[in-house]
Amino acid sequence: MTSTVGIIGAGAAGTAATKALHASGVDVEVELFTRTGEQPSNRTLVNKGVAIGLLEPHQAALPDVGVVPTADTVRAIDPRTREVRLDSGERRAFDALVIASGSRPRILDEEIIGRDEAVRSGRMTTLHSMADGVRVRDRLAHASPARVLILGGGLVASETASLLTDAGHDTALIARSLVPGASAIGEPAARWLLDLHQPQHAAYLGRSPRMIRTHSDRVAVVLDDGTRVEGDLAIVAHGTAPTAPAPWTGPEGIPVDSHLRSLHAPDQRIYATGGVAVHHYPGHSAYRIDHWDDSTAQGVHAAQALLHDLGMAADPGTYLPVSTFSVRIHGHTLIGAGHPALGTSTRIVSTDPLLVVHQLGGVPVALTGIDATRLVHEYLPELHAQVAARR
Repeated sequence: MTSTVGIIGAGAAGTAATKALHASGVDVEVELFTRTGEQPSNRTLVNKGVAIGLLEPHQAALPDVGVVPTADTVRAIDPRTREVRLDSGERRAFDALVIASGSRPRILDEEIIGRDEAVRSGRMTTLHSMADGVRVRDRLAHASPARVLILGGGLVASETASLLTDAGHDTALIARSLVPGASAIGEPAARWLLDLHQPQHAAYLGRSPRMIRTHSDRVAVVLDDGTRVEGDLAIVAHGTAPTAPAPWTGPEGIPVDSHLRSLHAPDQRIYATGGVAVHHYPGHSAYRIDHWDDSTAQGVHAAQALLHDLGMAADPGTYLPVSTFSVRIHGHTLIGAGHPALGTSTRIVSTDPLLVVHQLGGVPVALTGIDATRLVHEYLPELHAQVAARR
C-alpha cells in the first residue's frame, strides 16, 4: 500500500528530502508544501547574487524536484493524527511528516528607539529572503556607491560586507563582539577574519545599537557609547531563529532525536530537519545548524529515517554534522566542515594556511581553515571516521 508523506518547506532540507524519497524507489507519495505566494529559491544566492545585482530573482529559483509544490502555507499540525491545517482552510493527513520550514532572520530588539520607523522607510532591512535581496538591490541602485552599515559580525555579515566592498560600496561593520564570529567558528579563524576586515572598512566592535534615526536620505545608528554612524542603508545580520507551524511556533524550534524524529511526538513519524531542528550532540548542549549544505544532508537523513520507520529501508544511524561550508571574504576563502560551535577546544594543525580542528572531549567534531581547501579535504576522512564511530 502506498504511504503518503507531507514535506513542509521547499528550501534545502525539504527539497533534499523530496529527492531522496523519489530516488529510494519505494512506493511513497509525496506532497511538498511551500508558503503561500512563495517561489522556492536558493537562499545562498540572496546576498551573493540578487542583493548586489548580479542575478535576477528567477535565476535563484530551485530546480524541479519531480513534485509540483503546493503553495499553501502550513499553519498547524496535529501531532496525534499528522493532519496539517493550511492557509486556505484545507486539512490533510499523512502517514509521515517532514517539517523543513526553515528559519527567519533575527531583528533588532524592540526597545531600540526608532527601529520600526527605519524598517518601514526601507532604510533598514534583514538579508534573508528573496524579498530582502530585492529590497537591498533597489536601495543600492538609488545611491551608488552607497554607504552600508552592517549590524552583525558572523559569516553572513562578513560575506555581505566583502561582496558590497568588491562592488564599490562603502561598508561599516557594527558588531557586539570584540572578535566577531568567535562563538561560531572559533577564535583562531575569527581573528584571521578580523584581520581581513580591518584594512577594508570601518569596524565598530564591542558595540550595540541603542537608537536608530531615519532621515529622508540616510539612516543613523547611535551606538551604546554615543557614537553616531550614518549610511544610506542598514542591514541587520544577527543570525536566524527557527520558524515552524503550531504547536512549535515559539522561538525554541523543534527538538529532535538522533534520527531527526520530533521529541515532542517520538512515535508519530514526524521529523524535523534543517534550520528548524534542534539537535542534541552527545556531551554537548542543544544546538541548531542553519547553512545550506548541512540542511541538505539533514533532509536526506530524515527521508532515510522515515523510510526505515515505515519498514522500507535500512537504519541510517545517528545524524551528526560533517557537511562542508565555505564563504569568500576579501579575496580569501574560509572553509570548514562539521559544526565548529560544538567544539570545546581547538587544535591548530597548520598556520600557513590556517587549519583548526575543533574538539569535544578530545574528539574531532569540526574543521575550519583560511585558504585551506586541500588541507580540509585531507582531514575530512578523520572527521568522518569519528562521526561513524559515534553512530
